[in-house]
Amino acid sequence: MYKSYTSDEVNNNIESFLELDKKFQFDSNGLYFSVENKNGLIGYVYFTKEDNDYYLKNIYIKEEKRYKSYGSKLLSFAINKKIKKGNLIVTKDSPIEDFLKKMGFKKERDGEYIIEDIEKKDMRKNEGKKTVLYSIFWNIVLASTKISFGFIGKSRALLADGFNSLSDVITSSGILLGIHFSNIPEDEDHPFGHERIESVIGVIMGIFMILTAFELGRSGVEVIFLGKDKEVPEISTIFFAGFSSIVKYFMYKQKIRVGKKTGNTALIADAKDSRNDIFASLGVILGILMSIYINPIFDVLISIVVSLLIFKEGVHVILETTDTILDKQDVEFIDEIKKYIYENTDIKNVHDVVMRKSGDKIFLLFHIRVPKDMTVSNAHKISDDLEYSIIEDFPSVKSVTIHLDCLMN
Repeated sequence: MYKSYTSDEVNNNIESFLELDKKFQFDSNGLYFSVENKNGLIGYVYFTKEDNDYYLKNIYIKEEKRYKSYGSKLLSFAINKKIKKGNLIVTKDSPIEDFLKKMGFKKERDGEYIIEDIEKKDMRKNEGKKTVLYSIFWNIVLASTKISFGFIGKSRALLADGFNSLSDVITSSGILLGIHFSNIPEDEDHPFGHERIESVIGVIMGIFMILTAFELGRSGVEVIFLGKDKEVPEISTIFFAGFSSIVKYFMYKQKIRVGKKTGNTALIADAKDSRNDIFASLGVILGILMSIYINPIFDVLISIVVSLLIFKEGVHVILETTDTILDKQDVEFIDEIKKYIYENTDIKNVHDVVMRKSGDKIFLLFHIRVPKDMTVSNAHKISDDLEYSIIEDFPSVKSVTIHLDCLMN
């Protein structure tokens, strides 16, 4: 858990800071922030302020806890809690040069390290948007290529796979819109933000995918049961299905990497869909070969299978987005929040934990019990630090509302 300290609180807990760091220095005008658990302090960071600039005087993490991201998370917490705008400066000859570079500091000519105009960097938005645009571009290329040569090469399977890529364009566009709307600030008419429009877009996308699947499947069934002529596909169509498999593989690797790095669950799900598309395109190759060398019906059968995959994906998108609209509770996530509070604080009772999901953001509400003789000021500070800690350590959490109850015994 992360905490901010007033100078009086630091002075009252000076022994704990000295036990952590024997070289600890108290500054009555300093700004102190710590990371700790119920066993005590793990580390602290200390700033001073001059005009609109902040100077990082010291950051210290317990030796056995280093290289576990405590330092970077603590510094990030302090920046987001206190240093909203301005410059953050570290004087020259700093012994933590590698750490500063990792955190985005730039070395100036005079040897100082500085981050100019501090604001929390929205890596999720930038990297996610770039990856989705990359996905849309390649899916458009694949869709247009496979649909065109599916017609020219007389392959229903390749044609269906082209429409599968077209449905991926729609899905990726929905993710892109979700990223865009999730970064529009709240306003008076939309106090919870605009993320939930992603769910509305998801339902529309799902319906479009189901209608596309129905039309593709219907035409294939008509060929089989109405005795329509079955055309033998051209051997050249195999090349385009193989090209699709290769592109989809690299799309999968890129999406899964960025999705895990930024915690974007929609992008991770889209990556898994790209992985499934690899096998769908390989199945198309098999269907074309069997159509050429055994019987043309195999090309039709594979087209029906691909249409069923599109139908399944459409249903999945609708069910997933309606769960969000209906505020379905993620029990595992709620248990993780409870575990985090119990392991990092002295709070003895957490209850009535509920969550609302809007797009990829979570609004968390829960009750905690504090001693009945605790002052409102101290109780508020516990609540405030806990709120910022959860938001810092759980990137998907956008807002935390904590209700304070009292312990009677």
